[in-house]
Amino acid sequence: MGDLLLGIHGGANATAAIAVDGHLAHCVQEERLTGIKGYMGFPHQAVAACLRAVGAVPSDVTEVVYGSRSGPVDHCPRDEWLHRLAAFHHQPTLVEGEEHLVVAAPGAMPRRVTELLRQDGLTAARVTYVDHHTAHAAAAYYGLRTDPDRPYLVLTCDGFGDGACATVSAWTAGQRTEIARTDMRNSIGLLWFWFTHAAGFTPHEDEYKLMGMAPYARPDRARQVADILHTYLGLDPTGLRLHRTTTASIERAWPDIEQRLRGRRFDDLFAGLQLFTEDLLTRWTRNAVTATGIRDVLAGGGVFMNIKVNQRIADLDCVDTFAAFPSCGDESLPLGALYHRLAVTHGHHSVQPMADCYLGDDITPDDARRAVAGTGLHLHEPDRIEDVVAGLLAEGQIVARCTGRMEYGARALGNRSILANPADADVPRRLNQLIKQRDFWMPFAPAILRSHQHRYIRNPRRLRSPYMMLGFDTQPDAATDMIAAIHPADLSCRPQIVDEDSPTGLARILHAYHARTGQAVLLNTSLNLHGHPIARTAVDAVTVLRHSDLAYLQLGPYLVTKHAPTC
Repeated sequence: MGDLLLGIHGGANATAAIAVDGHLAHCVQEERLTGIKGYMGFPHQAVAACLRAVGAVPSDVTEVVYGSRSGPVDHCPRDEWLHRLAAFHHQPTLVEGEEHLVVAAPGAMPRRVTELLRQDGLTAARVTYVDHHTAHAAAAYYGLRTDPDRPYLVLTCDGFGDGACATVSAWTAGQRTEIARTDMRNSIGLLWFWFTHAAGFTPHEDEYKLMGMAPYARPDRARQVADILHTYLGLDPTGLRLHRTTTASIERAWPDIEQRLRGRRFDDLFAGLQLFTEDLLTRWTRNAVTATGIRDVLAGGGVFMNIKVNQRIADLDCVDTFAAFPSCGDESLPLGALYHRLAVTHGHHSVQPMADCYLGDDITPDDARRAVAGTGLHLHEPDRIEDVVAGLLAEGQIVARCTGRMEYGARALGNRSILANPADADVPRRLNQLIKQRDFWMPFAPAILRSHQHRYIRNPRRLRSPYMMLGFDTQPDAATDMIAAIHPADLSCRPQIVDEDSPTGLARILHAYHARTGQAVLLNTSLNLHGHPIARTAVDAVTVLRHSDLAYLQLGPYLVTKHAPTC
């Protein structure tokens, strides 16, 4: 057994990760094990899964690193969560609680974490706490840097954590110099939170639905909404901190903001919020580049899940390179905390950047056979499974894929995906009827072979996008080739650009599909039933197949069908 370091985050989207001898070995979100999407609480099952993955028992762990110094850690059911939100602005005494949250390290959370770790048998482990935004920044810096000796500008922005909602820092040779920190009362992330709640969606989960609606609105009406929001939140005189104009925090000022916006169309509201966010964060980024002289920018924190903001920042003339950490919400905190601690104990040069996001459970042939046994489904083992999948896709079939290690985070990146022909405009309707039941305005995303990306998207800087963290405009003549995998209003997309040597098999499927059709792009969406997390195990994938109208599933080396296979 090597040297173990366990990273955890409790609260919204609880997650655990483990490193062995200084190398990241496994990471999984609690939701994938409980079946409760966006699980809020302590990652008991994720901790156990990490230990199983490396063949360890709780007593083997001597150190745990936690990606925050404050915040809730106990489970909060979704209904209770929504009830609390509905009552929030009717409880004036919460102003004092809000002040308390600004304090960096209230003692209650560490005591509770210790109690919960003991319940999991980790009685001998020393616990180190890393500041919330330092963990977000460390995830971006260590996970994405391409040269350990190059300076990077690292931006973090989220709802809040440890009393802050945004930071600007310069990282050079593993040393972080924080230049600016915005306290949580000026949070653009919480503005999105309350917009989401007011629209009847679930905060921490559905903000992306607002972004998806934004392109449908008229630009002039979106600008009117953005201008109203600019009167509440802007930048301080340094240009490096978000700054509210009200005495009350942005969160407490929400009823007033909502009143001023009342009567406007929902699409205009969402578009205005999106435009406001792009305007504010691009100005903030430009100021940070000017202040530091560093033109290579990395980003972390949940606000940077917004691919259109990331696109605007990447396009700035003052920015040479830009990348946002994959799935950079609070589920990334254990990874950032691990990276931070490994740099302290082993030296920053020893911390390897993230090679890929495939950090979860693998699918073995035995797993696949056991999952299918007794179901009445048909199991076939073709000689070249990727060619068979490509052939089905070329025939217009929709094929689910569960093979290799599960992706960490919010994006399906080929190993727990549903694939389809993106040139078929009817595919979104079919997918929604089959399984997804997505909100009608939400686009699907493409997976594009890197060597053919120029045919489909505008990417003059050749930015990498292996994790679907950047938005791109499509080429003028590419819309018909990928109409089902782009936004129908503005024809933009959120691509997974797949390297030729990707070890997952997705590149081989794309090559085989290209040989058959002349196209090197597929629609890629997550493998899950509506309202459930992405499938983790072979059993999960078979459950999706059985409880939907899907007909084909690649399960490890096998093709699983609902009818007798003919291949």
